[in-house]
Amino acid sequence: MTDNKLIKILKNIAILLEINGDNPFKFRAYSAAADMLEDEQIDVAEEFANGTLSSIKSIGPALTTKIAEYIETGKIAFYEELISEIPESLVDITKISQIGPKRAKLIWDKLGITTIDDLQKVCENDTLSKLKGFSAKSQELVLNSIYHKKASKGLHLQSVAITEAEELLRILHTSGIVKRAEITGSYRRFSETVDLIEFVAEANSADELVTLLATKYDLKTENEIISFNTKSELPAKIYICNQENYIQILHETTGNEQYLNALDIYCDSFEQPSVTDDSEIISEENIYRNIGLQFIPPELRESGKAIAAAKDGLIPELIQPADLKGMLHVHTNWSDGKHTIEEMALSAKAMGFEYIAICDHSRTAGYAGGLSIERVHEQMKEIDRINVQIDGIKILKGIESDILPDGSLDYPDDILGLFDIVVASVHSNFNMKQTEMTRRIVYALMSPYTTILGHPTGRLLLARDAYEIDIREVIDAAADLGKVIEINANPYRLDLTWENVIYAKEKGMKLAINPDSHRHDTMKDIYIGVKAARKGWLTKEDVINCLSLDDFMQKIVKK
Repeated sequence: MTDNKLIKILKNIAILLEINGDNPFKFRAYSAAADMLEDEQIDVAEEFANGTLSSIKSIGPALTTKIAEYIETGKIAFYEELISEIPESLVDITKISQIGPKRAKLIWDKLGITTIDDLQKVCENDTLSKLKGFSAKSQELVLNSIYHKKASKGLHLQSVAITEAEELLRILHTSGIVKRAEITGSYRRFSETVDLIEFVAEANSADELVTLLATKYDLKTENEIISFNTKSELPAKIYICNQENYIQILHETTGNEQYLNALDIYCDSFEQPSVTDDSEIISEENIYRNIGLQFIPPELRESGKAIAAAKDGLIPELIQPADLKGMLHVHTNWSDGKHTIEEMALSAKAMGFEYIAICDHSRTAGYAGGLSIERVHEQMKEIDRINVQIDGIKILKGIESDILPDGSLDYPDDILGLFDIVVASVHSNFNMKQTEMTRRIVYALMSPYTTILGHPTGRLLLARDAYEIDIREVIDAAADLGKVIEINANPYRLDLTWENVIYAKEKGMKLAINPDSHRHDTMKDIYIGVKAARKGWLTKEDVINCLSLDDFMQKIVKK
């Protein structure tokens, strides 16, 4: 399993060395190593045991020694020495909007700021704006970012929760102690961020399981519930069940409080012909059938709305991963992606997709290798060449076109007209007023060449708030104009939110589920997007990349 604590230490070393003004090649080496271990999901303990640690790409002799030291002792002496000289808390400050390593050092040197709380105080008393390099506006942005970060404290991304939850589930399933186990709680009903991962496990007693887990975690046990923190400091709970109460506890731990209260109220009014004891509950479907309700999928167990719909048999058949036919909005090494067009296409084919739309960045995104008009033509020729060579998947010519501040797209009409699809996205000028930003995006939707609005609110979960935008007005405009909005399935985004997905569905508009992948191994994020779509009550008929290739070409590309 990837060691997230080690990755965090390596990333922190890189940041602290940059704050210290060290050689860029030095701190970039630590950053690159951390990114590689995270991206490739490398188990360094296994590599160390096999004697292959030094053969890993981006791990030189010095890093090999430090990682070996970490595996043997749980610490890296170099890091301990570094944080004795430079406050470790400065790392958190670098992650605040408008603050990077250089500015973190500046405010440390000039104002003695070492913690986020200290930074908040100098913003609130209007001191930061007086420091050279800052203004009233940047101070406001810093303060907003601090508030956002504090509100997000204790929350973890779905991608972190997935890694930890699947590893724990593997331990339970292979223990020989647990007869069956499932993930429950907010993760099961797909909350966008997670503050706790919960499991139900059928076992004869908690004692054997406690003995097993105590070798890996610091446990607390009470009333057949085992509690502990994972390696990523994500709290976890395991509810020990028997055969008779397993399904009941799975159900009770899945819905949130509002949902369960609404269900209790419904049950109180339901005239049950006969009482069903726990031994007769063999599935969750059985629970709902016994109280006269259509089955409610876990993702919808957020409020009484689902219960009212189930009472009338109106829960739709929600989209499934297998319903997806097209992979839209992926990047290649023509802009800021890692892999080639062919590599991305072959990976999508291996996943069972019929078509893939390459949507590299447009020319304004120079920081991301955006395509000049000349390179647009070159890439289209390359796609034509690869399409001839590869069977079983169709490569479509797309672009992620920057929405410029005035709402126009990033190429003249004669170039935009060459693409099969255009994903229009905001990548700059995030600080516009709400009316201006909303007008900007609606104007982009009015372009006859815009197919899909990309990551519509610009949020980065646990890192950056959405920009000021009236998203309901944008959805209304998209519905009126017959445009598509994406559910960006990148676990850092999950944008559109599931609440606004519900609103978009109610407006009768179509959506796309897109991974926004920059590497072929992250295309699997599209299935996280399916969970978000299910939580937004979507069926396969609501999602354009559930269309077959022929239907997609007729209904989307030719339109």
